[in-house]
Amino acid sequence: MQKCNFVTRIVLAMSLAFSSQVFAADTDGLANILKKIDGLACTQPQNLPQFFSKDLIIMVDDKRALLENRIKDYQHMLADFRDMNCQTQRQVLAGKVGKNISYLLVDEIISITSKSTDTDERQHSVCTYTFTREGTNWKVSMEHCSSLPDYSINPGDDALYYFHNPIY
Repeated sequence: MQKCNFVTRIVLAMSLAFSSQVFAADTDGLANILKKIDGLACTQPQNLPQFFSKDLIIMVDDKRALLENRIKDYQHMLADFRDMNCQTQRQVLAGKVGKNISYLLVDEIISITSKSTDTDERQHSVCTYTFTREGTNWKVSMEHCSSLPDYSINPGDDALYYFHNPIY
C-alpha cells in the first residue's frame, strides 16, 4: 500500500511538470506573435495589419480603438520622437490554444522613451488577446486592455508618479 502511494505521488508530480511545459509550449507561439507586433509597432507600423483579423476589435479601458488610427499614432510618434526606444515586458498569466480559437491573458508594461524630447511614456495593463486561425496562421481578433498602476515607479523616484498611477 505504501509503495502504491509513492508511485501515485511520482506520477502526479510528473504529470504536473509536463502539463505546465505543455501549457508553455502551446502559448509560446501566441506570445511570439505579440512579440512580432511589438517589434513592428515602433519601427514599421504599416506592416501591422498582417497580424490582425479583418474583424478586429480593440478595447482600451472603456474605449474602442481602430487599428488604422493606432497605426497613424505610431507613425506620428516615429516622426516626432528621435532615438526612440520601445520595450514591452509581458507575462502570460493564462492561456488556451484551441483548434480555431485561442486566447492569452497577459500582464504587460510598455515603455517608450525618446532622447530628443525627454519622453518617458509608460503603460501598465492587463490584456486579453483572442486569436482566430485564418488558414495556417493565428491572427489577433480581439484585444482588450485595462490600465493598471505602474508598480515599477516609486513615489520618490518620479515626479510623474501620480500621473502614471492615478487614484480612482
